[in-house]
Order: sequence, then C-alpha cells, then structure tokens
Amino acid sequence: MKRAVKGLDHVVVMVAGIDAAEAAYKKLGFQVQPRGFHTKLGTANQLMIFDTDYFEILGIVEPTSFNAERREWLKGGGGLANVALATDGADISYETFKAAGLDPDAPLAFDRAVEVAGKTEHAKFRTIRIPKTNMPVVGFFVCEHLTPQFVYRPEWAKHPNGARGIAGVTVIAEQPSKWIAELEKYFGKGAVKAEGNGIVADTGTQPVRYLARRDYEARYPGIVPVRPGDHPALLSVRVGSLAACEAVLTKNGVKVVKPDASRLLVPPSEAADLTLEFVE
Repeated sequence: MKRAVKGLDHVVVMVAGIDAAEAAYKKLGFQVQPRGFHTKLGTANQLMIFDTDYFEILGIVEPTSFNAERREWLKGGGGLANVALATDGADISYETFKAAGLDPDAPLAFDRAVEVAGKTEHAKFRTIRIPKTNMPVVGFFVCEHLTPQFVYRPEWAKHPNGARGIAGVTVIAEQPSKWIAELEKYFGKGAVKAEGNGIVADTGTQPVRYLARRDYEARYPGIVPVRPGDHPALLSVRVGSLAACEAVLTKNGVKVVKPDASRLLVPPSEAADLTLEFVE
C-alpha cells in the first residue's frame, strides 16, 4: 500500500548567511555538500547527507514570491524551520491532505544541479506545501524524490564526526496537547501520544517531540533558544560513537554541553542558530 507520509525525509535549517553557516557546519564535523541553487525558489542550500535522510542549511539568494514567508521568518533569527516528510508520491499526499482538511498547495516541481562523478546532473523533486493556518508550529511539507540517486550517495554520507542520521526533532510549544488534532491530520489517528507533560508524534520513522519551554530547559540544561515563543528548536543527530564525536568537536574548538553520558549538546551560537543534540 502506498503511503502519503512514510516518515521524515529531511530537515531544513534556515540561515541568515549561508557562507558563515557552511563554515560552522564544517567545524562541527559534517561533510558539507557543495552549494546547490533552486532557481525557481530563489534559494541556495547545502546538504549534510546520511544513509536514508539528511538536513540542509538554506539561505535566500534572490527574493521571490516563493520565499517571502522564509524571509519574514528569518527576521526572528535562523534555526530549524521545516521538516520534510517522505512519501510514496506527491499526488497521493495531496489527495490525502486535502481530505484531512489541511488545504495543501498543488505539487510543485523543481530541481537543482549537482555534480556526480565529474558530471553535472539535476536532482529533481516534487513538494507540497501546507499553509500557515494548518501549521502545528513546525512547517511540515512533503518531498517526493524523483532522482534519489543524485541525493543519497554513500561517499556523501561519510562525516568526520561520525554522524549517521537524524534521530528526532524537538519543538517548543507552551501547550503541547493543543496540537494533537492537527498533527493527526498529517500522521493519522493515534499517531500522537502523551510523554510526560509533552507529546510525541510518531511520523513513521523518527519522532517529533513537543515540550513546554520550562520542560525543554530542564531536558536541555545550559541551552538558551534563539527564538521566542513556540518554534522548532532542536535537531537530534545519531552518531556511531559519542566519544569520537566529542573528540572531533573538542579538537575543532566547538563549545559543547554534556548533561549526561548519553548525549552532547551544541548551543545555537555554534550552529547558525540551531541547537544540535548528538546521541548514539
């Protein structure tokens, strides 16, 4: 059975300056892919690719109607902006979301040039955006890969810090339970469960957690979010060895918070306004 949503595909980190962000993520021990340009969208991005998912830093290079909301959003600081959902087909997602009352935009096709084995290829996608009126704090959208062979390549998934994949996303929301009904429109009835004072959404792969700010501060001590109010705040990344990852970060002069033996936290000042959590 083909699915409208089958987990997380990638995460978008909006940055005010993509040159500085590129340097920051290299310092964090990621293999940062060469810059790609979305000519129709007026944006440029650089990817940190893992085995089956990735995250990207995204900057504005030309104001267009497609990036007006992103430009407005950046006025409050950068950081985690969107979570792209994997799908078996953009058309399936469109019909499913429309039936759920999410009022999706029609599928949008675009591409970006990539260099593969010395040859220029084009990675092609179809995406579906959801209006802000149906945004449960996180800007979810659907991303269908038409040419996954130009995105997921083993040689691009080797990172000095040992990163292997996305482990989850954490959202600050003062009333987590307020978003259950909206989240179930994306992930289905029963996909959202209580977890302490917060909630966790089962996307089909990695979880998306919602915590009130006080609970977020207790879970991530020493971390001060850049943005006020409700917002996606933290990206958790799975590494092969936490000790090896810490050694790379320390060698590169990255500030690290170590609340316990099972995780490393990198504050927003080190990661272009994003908080990163490394776990095994």
